Amino acid sequence: MSFKFFKKRNIWLPTWPFILISILFIVTSISFILFSSHNFLAVTNKVPNAKILVVESWMADNSMEQVAEIFNAENSNYESLWLIGPRLERGYYISEKYKTYSQMGAATLKALGVPQDKIHLAPASKPLRHRTFSAAVNLKNEFKQSGLSSEPFDLITLNVHARRSWITVKKVFGKKDQIGIIALPPVAYDAEKWMKSSAGVKSTIFESIACLYELLTDSGR
Repeated sequence: MSFKFFKKRNIWLPTWPFILISILFIVTSISFILFSSHNFLAVTNKVPNAKILVVESWMADNSMEQVAEIFNAENSNYESLWLIGPRLERGYYISEKYKTYSQMGAATLKALGVPQDKIHLAPASKPLRHRTFSAAVNLKNEFKQSGLSSEPFDLITLNVHARRSWITVKKVFGKKDQIGIIALPPVAYDAEKWMKSSAGVKSTIFESIACLYELLTDSGR
């Protein structure tokens, strides 16, 4: 009996037209996803007649100006504004007046004309990881204590962070059809020209990956 170390086989290889078509398909798909990702992430989808506006309090002052305009608008249905977010990441131990972003946001919104009696603060989240999830859990508990568990509300946050926050909050509350989302315009770049800005490209790529991770997992929770 003889042993052979090599054996002749026929191998099927793709032809150059197939390779070309495949490359064009991949490039087209990636381009479509890339160009449409910003609008997909920066989503706005309000709940009709929602009377509660929930605000992620870590946003900058110019974003808070827009929040105040939305809440105080003549055609606004909002009757209360709730601030969620973590405690200060820097300056917590030396700040005498503000210990959380929500406290700072409340003072800012009051200065911008939002009535103080309309502003409510959910307990600040302490963990550095999964901050949106922790903030949503605290808000849900606060709503339960205030008798607002069944009330629809709109969540407002910054730009491409909107889709991920929306997914996370809906997971916590479990009432997907009663939670709306409002994405404010970006602060550091023009949303329509986001690909021409390093800040726009970085934030869009980061949030695309983070959003996909949130869709497929529970972020380790």
